[in-house]
Amino acid sequence: MKLHLRDSLIFGLAFLAACTAQDAPPEEAVLPPQSMLQRLDTPASRVLAVPKWVGVLKARSRTSGQWTTPQTTHQWKGDLTYFAPIEITMLEASNFAFVDIKRGFYNFSRIEQDTFQGQTYATYAARCSDSTAARTSTMEFPSDSTYKMQLTPFSSIPCKGTGTQDGTTADTTYYWYALSPFQFGSHFVFDLPAVDAPLRIHGTKHLITSDSTVLTSIPDPVPYGVTPVEWDIEWDLRPASDALDLVLSAENHDDWLPLAKLEPVIGSSLTAGSPEPGSTLVVTAKAVPKPDSSSTPKLKRITFYLKSSNVPGIAMNTPYENTPPFGDVNRDLQFEQEKNALHGLDFIDIATVQTPEGEYMEAEAVVSSFDFGGYGEIVAWGETEDGDSVMSMLENPGSTPGAPLPPIEGPLLLPKRASGSFIADKWKADTNSLSKADLDDSDILGEGRGDPGCPGDGLTLYEEYRGFILNNQHIRTHPADVDYFLNNKIGGAASGGINLFSSLTGIKVHFASADDFETSTRIINSAYDKATHQNDQHLVILQEKAGTNGTSKTYGGPGNPRKIQYIGIATGTINDVPEEGRTSIIAHELAHSVNVPHHGEGGIFIATITGNGTLRKETPVDETLSPGGVEVYLESLTRDQSPRELATDPKYLIATRCSQDGTQSVFSGAHDCIMRYRADVMVHLTPVNERHRRYFLTGHNPEPYGNTLCSTKYGTGFNAGPNGRHLGAAAGRGECIKKICASDKYTLPAWPEPPCTPIRTVTTYSE
Repeated sequence: MKLHLRDSLIFGLAFLAACTAQDAPPEEAVLPPQSMLQRLDTPASRVLAVPKWVGVLKARSRTSGQWTTPQTTHQWKGDLTYFAPIEITMLEASNFAFVDIKRGFYNFSRIEQDTFQGQTYATYAARCSDSTAARTSTMEFPSDSTYKMQLTPFSSIPCKGTGTQDGTTADTTYYWYALSPFQFGSHFVFDLPAVDAPLRIHGTKHLITSDSTVLTSIPDPVPYGVTPVEWDIEWDLRPASDALDLVLSAENHDDWLPLAKLEPVIGSSLTAGSPEPGSTLVVTAKAVPKPDSSSTPKLKRITFYLKSSNVPGIAMNTPYENTPPFGDVNRDLQFEQEKNALHGLDFIDIATVQTPEGEYMEAEAVVSSFDFGGYGEIVAWGETEDGDSVMSMLENPGSTPGAPLPPIEGPLLLPKRASGSFIADKWKADTNSLSKADLDDSDILGEGRGDPGCPGDGLTLYEEYRGFILNNQHIRTHPADVDYFLNNKIGGAASGGINLFSSLTGIKVHFASADDFETSTRIINSAYDKATHQNDQHLVILQEKAGTNGTSKTYGGPGNPRKIQYIGIATGTINDVPEEGRTSIIAHELAHSVNVPHHGEGGIFIATITGNGTLRKETPVDETLSPGGVEVYLESLTRDQSPRELATDPKYLIATRCSQDGTQSVFSGAHDCIMRYRADVMVHLTPVNERHRRYFLTGHNPEPYGNTLCSTKYGTGFNAGPNGRHLGAAAGRGECIKKICASDKYTLPAWPEPPCTPIRTVTTYSE
């Protein structure tokens, strides 16, 4: 049997008390009734005689200020709210009590900033909502009329955050300030209720501390090195009832999901909050007689306590700046006054409602959701007519009709979820994700697609569950999909290329309007707290642009989405290129935004070819390549064809080989892959003295536009074999289907560009 520290102490003290009783004379070992009554005449003995007490513990702690020197400034602001049920077990013979602080719930916010000569060089930030583990503390009785509360629930409360110094950001875990019962214990001595007063252990304490010092007030200005922390702590306990349990349940709890109501703002689809909830949940607290109870005293009051997350915004892409960074303003789950008044409850605040004094066997409270990923906990506390109290428990999940089991301890988790998760069991079950952790990002493309070292889509399971607001509609993405977000500024003309990209890669494309993300950052999951966030995932922008030399380009690519400034589709591509070409070009550039490179980086130059007859003038755009005469032939690569009629001053993509051994070109590899360039013109390679000849490849049998994503590094079709037109892909290139990486979680190295000196020859040409 595993023995916990608390149990060991109880057994030890009980054993010590038993030994003391055995050593005492027989007449002192058993106290007569009148002596027992006499012992209850002191407040301490009266309280100790009640074996168990139950109640609640609440706290609010906050700090803010700045230190300044002639060169530097350090500013900070932090806030902590905390709530937990509390149970006290009295050890009467030992003049001592165990304080069992149950699992609690907290909201934590912290931000700090350092500047040097007016320039910010370091920022630290953390924000989260989470449960705390149960803790054991003690209560002592310094005199017959006082008690000393030893509270230790606040030190070591963690929160994941980030620290940024000189532009480098790293994950860091922060902890709230300590309130040591040893250093500050003398400030937690309180009067016990008088012998003729109702039995109630109630205390409040306001303290201002700095490290191990108690301050009388917050200094202004704050001296360098002093961090004043304000504390407001309250506990309220009454004797535990042995006649009944207070059992919590919720209507449709198994299927309930948190929602927010979208209130569109003119010109924007993002909202920071909503005057109306997106969903509500009715919670019932019901008095149930204990099996051995002869009667069930009615409850004169039932109080509901709700603790809620406070995640920025209402979905992953709602703007952080529209959400208060600290305080209670934007709690994701709340009690609303009007809705709870309809159920006969008095409104105390957004976290507390209660019945008026009366006679109750049950009561209902309404929880309102203002966030698509909100989570929290609810407990209820009942006071009986005879002054006892009862803390809520939960229906035993093993109970069956006709065979009820005793209720179990714990808060009612909202939504219904595992204790270590913030995600509704309902959604996890619907998406086959019950075994996955909230930070899971194991999405894979399947069918052999994707870089095996780069799984996922940069979104945690919680972020996929909380979802996104796109074009004024909320969506929850699916954890089986690799999700990709695109701002398509081109419109319907780009649909074919986007669909081809999606079908070839297996990536799920989601469309976002310009109002659905912050254009300066392109971050699609910017509204988060660190507990459920791993990395910023970026959206990709697709737009028309006057292309360099008439070609399209993915600026910043190939790479994952965070590296892509935008994709520029060359002006004219939409209207002047055949549909199959436009589709292939757009899919090609989109593939660059998920780290798929070309088959090679050489063997291409762009030039105009002008003049009449067989001998024409070739003028490369690259000024390092001199202009000169070239002979122009059709694609058959024979000299018995008529010269090609050319448009006025067009620019052609001209394919060649590189003088460096082993270097392949952008035209190499699988002939039908979207990542292979389609050559307009090819330089004649053999014999050497005929390299001034150019063969056009755009006539009756042109090179095709790519419509696949290759799985080979070798040349196919006209590129196949040792005598192929452009040969196989460069080393490390090709096999494009295995190079897809859509997640910004990974820092990807740049693709090395093999050097290439084009093999090109011209002859004399005169106008």
